[in-house]
Amino acid sequence: MDKFNTDTVPSLSLAFLGDAVYAVHIREYLIRNKPYLKPDVLHREANKLVSARAQSDALHFLKNLELLSEEEWDIAKKARNKSSATRAKNASIKEYRNASGLEALIGHLELTGNKARITELMEQIIKNGSEVQ
Repeated sequence: MDKFNTDTVPSLSLAFLGDAVYAVHIREYLIRNKPYLKPDVLHREANKLVSARAQSDALHFLKNLELLSEEEWDIAKKARNKSSATRAKNASIKEYRNASGLEALIGHLELTGNKARITELMEQIIKNGSEVQ
C-alpha cells in the first residue's frame, strides 16, 4: 500500500485502524509463541494484552523509555485528548484515552507505510507486557 498523508484523518479514525493492527500483532505473537493454546485461551490471552488498561500502560512505557519520537508522541497526545462517547468496560476514562492515543499512533504508522516501526514498537510493548504478567 502506498504512503498516505494522515494530516486530515481524524484521530479517532486512526485509532480505529490502529486497534485492528495492534490486535493482529498480538494475535500473531500468541500463535508464534503459544501455538498449543486452545482458541478460547488464545482469545483470553489476547484480550489481556489489547485491553485499554494494557494499551495505556504500553503508551506510558514507550514514553517513559523515550522510545517515541516527538512527532509520534504528538500524534498520540492529539488522539488522547479527543473525546469519545464510548469508554472501555474495565478501564478509566484516562486509560481509555491513552489507549486511543497508542492506537492512533499505530494507525498513523500503518497508513504511512511504516510497518517496520510498528514492528519495532510492538516488540518492545510485547516484551514489556510479558515481563509484567
